[in-house]
Amino acid sequence: MKKTIMDKSSWEGNCFLNFFNNKSSSGKDDKTIFKSKFTSPYKLLKGNYDQEGRCILPILHTAGGLVGGDLLEFEANIGINSKVLLTTSSAQKVYGSVGRSKINPKGTFSSQKTKINILDNSHLEYLPQETIVFANGLFSQEFKIKVSDNSSVLFTDLIRLGRSSIGESIENGVFRSKLEIIRNGNLCDDWEFVDQIELTKFSFEAKSGMDHMPVFGSLIWICEKEFPKTKITNLKENIKMIFKKNDNYLSLGTLENGISIRFLGNSSQDARKCFFSIWTQIRAVCGFCKPEYQGVWPLQDL
Repeated sequence: MKKTIMDKSSWEGNCFLNFFNNKSSSGKDDKTIFKSKFTSPYKLLKGNYDQEGRCILPILHTAGGLVGGDLLEFEANIGINSKVLLTTSSAQKVYGSVGRSKINPKGTFSSQKTKINILDNSHLEYLPQETIVFANGLFSQEFKIKVSDNSSVLFTDLIRLGRSSIGESIENGVFRSKLEIIRNGNLCDDWEFVDQIELTKFSFEAKSGMDHMPVFGSLIWICEKEFPKTKITNLKENIKMIFKKNDNYLSLGTLENGISIRFLGNSSQDARKCFFSIWTQIRAVCGFCKPEYQGVWPLQDL
């Protein structure tokens, strides 16, 4: 199939990560390491480790943003007995596409497809910085996460519609997101969480939608199947205390094995601080070490 002019200028980036535990026979060295393969615009910054041997890996998009037709594919395999924190070094920017081309005035979607497989006794925290959809930007993302029965995943997604500091909204842009979190069963797959969202100018302006508040966030935590229900109850009570100290719109939902949280407000900084506080509570209830702000995150969050 012939490529159009827009196709020739578009990025098609791929990134594959394979994490595994390198615990020695003596048991003295217990940390998660990784192998990688990637193409532009993906780039990996230097990873580091916390006191539990968790691999903390920041991912960089070197092009500075996405334009119509760009396609990013990301795949990660979290091996047995591994702990991983994936984050990004900057916000993901989606530039305007609608009305930019005489050939295709309706614009072209940029997209990102992510597949993650979490094997036995492993824990993934996926905590990227926000995605900013500029006026008339078109963006579609898909996440498919498979997790074993005795493993867990913490997933966050933070979206800003337009650059509100200069009075910009999403205009004729569209943001679409689909998330699937599935348990790998012996006989059949067990669906833990499925979510599908579309944000447009209508949903941004609607009183029953975002009501002109530009920042929307999701935090999903899926724990091990045998995780004590009493600990989840205690976690929910602690999160409700965080909500009382927050002036934004927040909701808390109980899943069969975990929790679901929504954020709606005007400040990305407020959303990050709120999610960090909840993340701290999740680490505590799991018996993990207290999280720390990463060096690649915005300084104003400190």
